[in-house]
Amino acid sequence: MNTTDLAPWPQLTGSEPCRADGAEPENWTGTLKQREKGKEECLANCPESTRRQCLAWALDHPTHAGSGIWAGTTYTDRRRLRELRKAATD
Repeated sequence: MNTTDLAPWPQLTGSEPCRADGAEPENWTGTLKQREKGKEECLANCPESTRRQCLAWALDHPTHAGSGIWAGTTYTDRRRLRELRKAATD
């Protein structure tokens, strides 16, 4: 995969739970308990199309996504998904 194949930054509107006014950044990057809250908020309130874009970006940019919540997934979730994607292409 070369860099032109990587997913672009998601097209956000500002209404997503992670970007909305009053959003608590710690819910996506903080403690395990805080991240669980962010994961729940994302899955319940973020449009599926945005979550797909977010997940694609986070899978293609693991260093930048870090341990935060992206598209309702944890670092461990995304590592497993990358492993599955790699196995499917081998």
